[in-house]
Amino acid sequence: MGHRGHIMRWTAGAAVAALGLTACGAGDDGGDAGDGGTLNFGVVPLETATETLDNWSFFIDKFEEETGYQIELFEATDPAAVIEATIAGDLDFVQLGPFAQWIARDNGAQLDTVGATAPDEQGPRNEAVAAVRADSGIEDITQLAGEDICFISPGSATGYLFGAAAFLSVGMDPERDVNGIFVGDHASAARSMYDGECAAVFTHREYAEVIFFDDNDDVEPGALDIIWRDEVPEGGISVSTEIDEELQTMITETILELNGDAIYERGECPDDLQAEGETGDFCRVMGQFWGIVSEDESYWEPIAEVCELTDAPACQS
Repeated sequence: MGHRGHIMRWTAGAAVAALGLTACGAGDDGGDAGDGGTLNFGVVPLETATETLDNWSFFIDKFEEETGYQIELFEATDPAAVIEATIAGDLDFVQLGPFAQWIARDNGAQLDTVGATAPDEQGPRNEAVAAVRADSGIEDITQLAGEDICFISPGSATGYLFGAAAFLSVGMDPERDVNGIFVGDHASAARSMYDGECAAVFTHREYAEVIFFDDNDDVEPGALDIIWRDEVPEGGISVSTEIDEELQTMITETILELNGDAIYERGECPDDLQAEGETGDFCRVMGQFWGIVSEDESYWEPIAEVCELTDAPACQS
């Protein structure tokens, strides 16, 4: 690979201290699209700085080749630092999870949605589901009153927050009308439900319909029923509206054009990033993802609705 971008490793505390500083991105310099220069790109950190850079290096290379701009990758040890830098206007574009996208906007970040991360060419299709044993006789979440329920964690969109909103929408208090058990991960929570430790599990669609059966050889297909489901936004990329409009357009168009189908068809996908999708082979341009599917600001509205309904700590800055 060519140039892999620079990386700035900041702790959350260092990011807070630096919020008063002006970033040296192209937008802050008042540059126009085509000038060349530096763009500051923030991403959700992985376990180490090396993993984060490795995950994004191919996309960074391609973006720089296409635009002539150099990307300065802002990476922190905690997502909160990326949110804070976004609110401060220190980033030209940023990749965040769905709740972080909403928190940043709710706290004054000037952003426009580029799109949502997509696992393949079919686009984002994340869903929260409530699953029960097929032999349980439970057909609706209202039948879960008084039952033990396996959740993932208080901050999990699919594993708690969207389910909590669903309970509230049918007049049930998720903290009082059910006995919530936070198990910690999707695999353990689903298995606990199947083993009878709780009446239902709240998880994501792919786990309940596919991964659970792959992980548990002793469970027959059809052993689980989905009694509730709701679409949950994926994470995505947004561009700062504080930079030049022409530059915003260039960033948005380039990100959308650098998708898994286009790069694969151009013969530019490394072997280790090639994957097989439902309609053919593609390139995982963004590490785990095919790329970005265009969305507008309304894409985050379900997050706002859940936050309004639940007033959950995960929605707070």
